[in-house]
Amino acid sequence: MSTSGNRQQQKRKKPPKTYENKHFSGPLYDPNSSRPGKVQKTTNDNASNDKQRFERPRKYTITVAIPASVVDSAPTLEMKTILAGQIARSLVIFNVDEVVIYDDKKKWADSKINPNLFLARVLQYMETPQYLRKALVPFHPDLKFAGLLPPLETPHHPNLQQAMRYREGVTLNKEGTGTLVDIGMYRRARLEKLIQPGVRVTVELPEPLAAADTRKGQKPINVKAVSPKAPREKAGHYWGYHIRLASSFSRVITESPYEGGYDFTVGISDRDARDMFDDGVTNEVKSFKHLLFAFGGPSGDLQEAVEADEDLKCAGEDTAELFDLFVDPSARAGTRSVRLEARIDYHCDVRVPGCDFKRVVIKCARETRKKQRT
Repeated sequence: MSTSGNRQQQKRKKPPKTYENKHFSGPLYDPNSSRPGKVQKTTNDNASNDKQRFERPRKYTITVAIPASVVDSAPTLEMKTILAGQIARSLVIFNVDEVVIYDDKKKWADSKINPNLFLARVLQYMETPQYLRKALVPFHPDLKFAGLLPPLETPHHPNLQQAMRYREGVTLNKEGTGTLVDIGMYRRARLEKLIQPGVRVTVELPEPLAAADTRKGQKPINVKAVSPKAPREKAGHYWGYHIRLASSFSRVITESPYEGGYDFTVGISDRDARDMFDDGVTNEVKSFKHLLFAFGGPSGDLQEAVEADEDLKCAGEDTAELFDLFVDPSARAGTRSVRLEARIDYHCDVRVPGCDFKRVVIKCARETRKKQRT
């Protein structure tokens, strides 16, 4: 009996507890407790699979204006969502800082969906970091098929192993004279300012830190709030796009958020425009601080949006006069028209006629910096 009893006790014996689980090690943080938090161990070993990117501070901006009617070319809500996801991917691949969705006054194909708001909701959902979507993006029928959308994988959407000095966060409850912030780590952050809950903020950490190097129960990190432009202008990180709605095409230009507006504008149309691959177009690209690309509807004509604008006293055939450059991406294409998502790739890559536009952008940015120094 004693031998069988010992065997049962051995079987029932539980394994010793370990504290190797990084997600649950340590007590929850209590601001009223005198117990000190754990000592932070910073690792310099980033994920080996992540590409080492060379990024330079950038002060110029790129804006893309697209018509709301672009989603009318997709017949179902699923296909509209997938189309919006393709557009968003093209925007972030080419570092677009501002997206303007303008109403081109076309009759909606689906009366149940407002294309202006639908496109804005999907693009905003994709731009918001995954750990903030539950707090910042309310549920809406337009986002029914959000699971079909691809991840953007931009610097402000860091993974667990990616150490970043800047992060996006959402304010939580107040703590004394400061505010706790959820920055997508197991460890909270703390701002010295009092901000109401549910506000999205960009914060700067004392040093680059990855979520994998944090634990629950640690004392909040003291951070400071910065402008959303700071990661781009100081560290060269692409920090996503912001969205603006325009009630007409003219308001795309007149309601620009930048002082002095857009100093270089490019119109893209499949009708009555210069061949994009014409060698002479490259010489017309000048130095700029704020660049605007304006695209037409699914049919490829920007002239239709201009003619439908009641605030513009401009005929469709005079549309080219509104832009510094007015080009046609499909002049040498094997198809009669080029879809919007393909046209974005054409121009933002940006091959303004046969040359790598990114080199042109860098050259113009260098000229702008030289002028500022002198």
